[in-house]
Amino acid sequence: MKQFAGLLKKEWVLYRVWLFGGIFIGVMLSVVVPYLIRRLNDEFTMENQMTVAFSILVLVLGGFFSILQFLASMRHDLKNKEIWLHSTSSIAQLVGAKIVFSIIGYAIFNFIFISIAIYKVKDEIIIGNFAQILLLLLFFVAIIVILQLMIFVIMLLFLALNLQMKHFIGSFSIVITMVAFFISMNEWVKFTGSKLYDNIFHHVEISLTGLEQFFPKLLTMKLELGSLYVVEEVAGTIMIVFLFIIATKWLEKVVLR
Repeated sequence: MKQFAGLLKKEWVLYRVWLFGGIFIGVMLSVVVPYLIRRLNDEFTMENQMTVAFSILVLVLGGFFSILQFLASMRHDLKNKEIWLHSTSSIAQLVGAKIVFSIIGYAIFNFIFISIAIYKVKDEIIIGNFAQILLLLLFFVAIIVILQLMIFVIMLLFLALNLQMKHFIGSFSIVITMVAFFISMNEWVKFTGSKLYDNIFHHVEISLTGLEQFFPKLLTMKLELGSLYVVEEVAGTIMIVFLFIIATKWLEKVVLR
């Protein structure tokens, strides 16, 4: 654990500027820009709405920014393979630290800007106390972070594919990788929306509707938590772990070639 903490500290030293820079740019876009527009135009009365719109834009851009930071970290180490070859940590630990750092940074980023968006509209579309609003905020952040974690693992797998193909066909490998990525994602979306997927994974249902009372009321939409399927969640967790192991083993093979 101490060794892993050291790897996280290394990522912090090298890439904390990315986090601070992203937060600064986000604040400028979602808070400062609407404020300046209102100050320059006395008749402008949609500062709150614009803040929310810009906050959503910042969240979307933050997802891409987080991916770029992760890829920059991976590229740095891949260009200096001695870092991996002479490290006492396994490649799984080295890559895992990068993912954990990026996820933590992305969670902080999301917490800040979802908070800004909720604060600006809480009196207009949200009815609830502080604890309920905080729970809603943490719920949104958790969902986004889980999705980002899945994206990182999938990206890691296709990064390994790209490096493997690059050994055989050079720079054209990126084209093969992108085609393989879009075909795979398209087939996966079709599969998750199919009856076969429901028959395999939608078992052991746990209704979450009882938790809705702990969330604030939204005037513009109804929050429906639906149900959680234990088989689906367990299978999804196993799949992410399995893909991470495959990707890191594949990377190790490429790096040690």
